[in-house]
This record gives sequence, structure tokens and C-alpha cells, in this order.
Amino acid sequence: MNLKELSEKIEVSASTISRVLNDKPGISEATRAKVLEAIEKEHFTLNFAARNLVKAESRFIGIISRKRTSVEDVIFFHHSINQFQEILLQNNYFCVPIAYYDDKGIDFGNAPLSPNDYAGFIIRGQSIPQKEILSVKKFGKPFILLENSLYETKVNCVVCNDAELEYELTKILINKGHKRIVHVTGPDYWYNNKERIKGYSNAMNEAALEKEIICMEDTVLSTGRKTFELLNIDEETNIGVSFVNDAMAIGFIKEANDNNIKIGENISVVGFDDIPWASLTTPPLTTARIEIDDMGKLASMRLLDMISNSNNTKTVKSIVDGKIIIRNTT
Repeated sequence: MNLKELSEKIEVSASTISRVLNDKPGISEATRAKVLEAIEKEHFTLNFAARNLVKAESRFIGIISRKRTSVEDVIFFHHSINQFQEILLQNNYFCVPIAYYDDKGIDFGNAPLSPNDYAGFIIRGQSIPQKEILSVKKFGKPFILLENSLYETKVNCVVCNDAELEYELTKILINKGHKRIVHVTGPDYWYNNKERIKGYSNAMNEAALEKEIICMEDTVLSTGRKTFELLNIDEETNIGVSFVNDAMAIGFIKEANDNNIKIGENISVVGFDDIPWASLTTPPLTTARIEIDDMGKLASMRLLDMISNSNNTKTVKSIVDGKIIIRNTT
């Protein structure tokens, strides 16, 4: 029995079955139990090696992403992989996760296939270094970057309008009357971080205000909390703080709340991404919404086009517009 036949038999989509097999979140317990029961009953498995031996061409797409421990990041990128799976499965391709580790690079050794067994790759996130991206390029397989780009080497990629959105967020802080506005980012060589620094700098230069950029070692809750201490925030502080992502902003807000410091008046905070937690903070976070679902869909469709049209070597940088979401931290 193949995936399509199992899907039809139990009336559950092929992508949902694949997510269960890969232990992915976002599926109800009832549906998960139904799928697992059917898999056991039918002795169903996605046999990667057997499928490649039977078919003359690979039907597998490697999804390369940083091994993440931040729940906020995992949920944000979960939306994009849903789009990968839906579109790729409709075209009889299967997603295979491949981890990138900060200390040892892309770990093909623990993936179920060798690099040459894939039809192509989607490389997610800005934290994958250029040298790792170029190492994938050497395999000669189609690949596309999501939420990342290279400045010197032309590659297919899907990004958002980072600089424009950060410019608008910084303008919100300027228009509120803050004279000190700090931009808190992660490593300044990450693509999105560089673009958002550009947007912040443009707005600050236009307003003739002094720029203040803090680069943290990562962009997670804990580094956001550290920022609160670095800025010596107290009840008298008048400041606007622009964070490169929501996770850091949420960490900062949590630290402020723990210290009985009110956000939204003298202290204004903006984030970036609009992850699910952004609307649930106290107070809810002003941020820029990234249309990650649309971006994942576009990346999948572009990769499929590259696979089916191997003679088309043109590189395309697709930019998907986001939008500003005003809430109560500004």
C-alpha cells in the first residue's frame, strides 16, 4: 500500500500522515491515533531506500534547517514546513529533515539518504552560514533559500521586505517621541539581521537621531532578557527598543514584567515576525508580520520548477511583503 492509497482508505491527507510519521506537531491526538493505528494495521512505512531503487529519479526533498531549541522558533518555522509538505506531496515528493548544527555544520551523516539521493533542497532560516550553503551548491542539485540570501553569489531565494518593515517599525518609535531608540539584533552577518539594521539606520538617519545597535550572540528569549539588564531599565527610563525578532522582544517584556516595569508608555517595544506568542504577551507586542506560509509555498513551487526545468539556470530572488501589526507595546 502506498501513501495515496492509505490516505484514501482512512480519509486523512497524505501530508498529515507524513507529519505523523515524522513526529511533527500540529495534529490532534485523535487524528494521530487514527493514523498510527492504520499504519500498524497495514504495516505501512515510507521506505526511502526502496523507493529510490525502484524509481529512476529521486522523489525526496531535503529540508535543511538549524537544530532549534527555542519553542518560539520551532512554531514559527513549523508553518513553512506545512506548506512544503502539502505542495511537495501533491507532486509526489517527500520531505526529509536535515539538521544544521552550529558546531558541526549540516549533518548529512544522520539523515536517511546521502546528498546525491535528493532531487533538491530547501534551506530554511538566516542562521545557515554562506559556506554551508555553498557546500550544498557543490552537489549540483536544485536548491532554494527561505528567509535568507547571499550578497555576492546569486542563488534562488524567498525573503520578505525586511528593510522596509524595520524602517516602518523604527518610525513608529520615532513618532512616539523617543529620542533614544536602540536596535537589538543577533549576529550582524545574518542576512535578515543585516537587512533590518539597514531599515533601522535609514529611519534614524532621516530623523537625525543617534544610532545604537546591540548585537547579541543569538536571537532567543534568554538574549532578550539579557538586553533588559544591559540597558539598565528602570521606571524613569524613556526609550524605544526595536528587536530583530519577537522571541527577543518577548524575553525583554517578560523581564520587565518580573521587575514591575510597565511597557507601552515611557518604554516602547517592537518585535519582528508575529509569531503566535506576540499577541499573547502582557501587553501584546507591536511587530511586523512575516507571511511565512506564503513564503514556504512559493519556495516549494519554485524548487519544483527548477527540478522539472533543469535547463533554466536563471536565479530568482522573490520578495514577499509583510505588514505592520500595531498592538499595545507602542
